[in-house]
Amino acid sequence: MKKNVFALVWIVVLLVALAGCGNSNNTNGAAPAAGSTAAPEAGESAAPSAEPVTIKVANWSPAADMEPVLKAYEDSHPGVTLEYVELADNGDSVAGMKKLDLLVASGENLDVVFMPGATDYSQRAGLGLLAPLNDLITKEGITLADEYTIDPSVDGKVYALPDTLENYFVLLNKDKLDAAGLAVPTEWSWDDYLDYAAKLTSGTGPSKTFGTYFHTWAMYWELGIINQEKDNNLVNNGIVNIDSAGIRKSLELRNKAEESGVAVPYADTISQKLAYRSEFFTGHAAMIVTGNWMIGEAGGSEEFPATFTTAFAPMPSNSAGEPSGVSIANGNYVGILEKSKHQQEAYDFIRWYSTEGEQMQNVYSAWKKQDVDKFIAGVKTKAMSPDNIDETSLAYVIKNAKPAPLSVPPTYQGELETAFTKETELFILKQQDLETTISKAQAELQKIVDANK
Repeated sequence: MKKNVFALVWIVVLLVALAGCGNSNNTNGAAPAAGSTAAPEAGESAAPSAEPVTIKVANWSPAADMEPVLKAYEDSHPGVTLEYVELADNGDSVAGMKKLDLLVASGENLDVVFMPGATDYSQRAGLGLLAPLNDLITKEGITLADEYTIDPSVDGKVYALPDTLENYFVLLNKDKLDAAGLAVPTEWSWDDYLDYAAKLTSGTGPSKTFGTYFHTWAMYWELGIINQEKDNNLVNNGIVNIDSAGIRKSLELRNKAEESGVAVPYADTISQKLAYRSEFFTGHAAMIVTGNWMIGEAGGSEEFPATFTTAFAPMPSNSAGEPSGVSIANGNYVGILEKSKHQQEAYDFIRWYSTEGEQMQNVYSAWKKQDVDKFIAGVKTKAMSPDNIDETSLAYVIKNAKPAPLSVPPTYQGELETAFTKETELFILKQQDLETTISKAQAELQKIVDANK
């Protein structure tokens, strides 16, 4: 979503050049290597490979972070050597993808590649860079939907396994909830959210506590669609989604919160360049919609110590009776290059990494069989103030999350979000009404879609 058009053009140029130079005879990368086996369960050791195999693994994570998990795999898989290719020296995934494309275009023989999100994944799958995994999955005898919370299929084929999981929920200042006599929600709607925000708003002037805070990101103007299983992008399959009930719900929610004074004023947000972490952890806002990257931070950090207990609630629904906890989902993906000569061994590794390997690293994973209680215990072990993480509500949110099926945004998503935000800011700042905002945003986004056909 953060890529621009120029980056995409660069990728296309590089990969087209690669296609012209490389061997394109292998149209089905699923043929297993002789003597290979499926990844074993944790604690087991695989039978030694018939011949020693070296798998080259490319990722943007620092080598020091990857070394323990790679060594654990090698120790349990005699005959398999993992050669790590660090794509960026600072953990920058954007820089990592540029380096990956350069390496591929120059003929580097990589086997396993990590990708930071659905857009990066779908771009490389669409360009024929990745091997389809369907035959390997069938050979292993698993059903992907039983294994992972995200379906990584692109046009019916699986080109990568979901690795980490990124979805949305609500953080709440539990101390303020307790003071207001409010329970931590497990099922609620946006109307309930506004009611909570009103009851959590108190004080005046600089010491005022607002019920909620909406950051400047485009997703905060799309809350009524990112909690849907389908049609949860600004543009879905080339059709602009602005003149819709979901976008109207999103804008009405923001407007009601603004007009009733229960949300931090948007004028303050942009004029003072407010940040969501400081707004929540200083107690200026009692609730924020955010994602799982904030789980660890609920236990405090050097910059924002945890001075109160943080609770977790599922994403609200658009109306009572609809399920809570539905959220668009993203995360990292791990695939195998179509040109890899060790596809079975590479598949064994990515299956292990995206399951047991992620649990070993205590990562918020797309693996359905992840031990959630063990994950939370791991988070609390590293937290500065572990007692300020409400374990009960966190476990409920994770165990009852409903990630939406993978919906890959267009490659020009950044342009769409910029144009949409420009119009919605005029609405929230009272410079145009709702219907004018819908009409103008629909037209502006349609121009972008037409220009990218």
